Amino acid sequence: MKYHLNPSARRAQSSAFTLIELLVVMAIIALLAALSMGGFTYAMQASYRNRTIATLSALSASLEQYKEKFGEYPEPLNPTTQGGSGNMRIGGAMMLYQAITGDGSDQIKLATGTVTKASDGIIDDTERPNVINGDMVPIKDNNGIWKSKLNATFVTSTNQFMLTDGFGHPFLYEKGGGTDAINVTYDLWSIAQSTTMDARIYTKAIKQDGTKTAPWLKNW
Repeated sequence: MKYHLNPSARRAQSSAFTLIELLVVMAIIALLAALSMGGFTYAMQASYRNRTIATLSALSASLEQYKEKFGEYPEPLNPTTQGGSGNMRIGGAMMLYQAITGDGSDQIKLATGTVTKASDGIIDDTERPNVINGDMVPIKDNNGIWKSKLNATFVTSTNQFMLTDGFGHPFLYEKGGGTDAINVTYDLWSIAQSTTMDARIYTKAIKQDGTKTAPWLKNW
């Protein structure tokens, strides 16, 4: 005796996925997801670099204005101060913030006996004449988070004000004439997406090694 499937049963059987088909579909979805994530990561890295380049350009212009105003480029008072992720040197980044915004002066190497003031995010009447780029002065939003127009200023939980790149790293700076300086004016750089954050990144030998500094954004 022959048994025949009714039409509805045949349709159900023919429309069902086999295990192999399901595995193929899952593999395609995983591949598309990986490609999408790769594209997203690349786009984010490009965005961070573009922001860093823009801030680096603004800083360079501001440092020239500083020299014109004060007769020399600024110098960090405590260049080896460390902090943040990876214990990078933040002395230069804190000094840059003060030199460019006029908010405070205790991180800038000044003449002995000069009255100094810590940064507090407020430009008072005595500081206003020293402001070079006010867009880097942050203000607190409604959530108590410090933000600046150029989105380049970071304030730590201990109220350390510094200038950071698009990757969240402090900008690195050395006044020209130092042992490890490349330029006679000043060295200004970002390690960008590099993960090398130890003391070697400040030496002249490393700074001159193009294979090691390839990811960096720098002014030499």
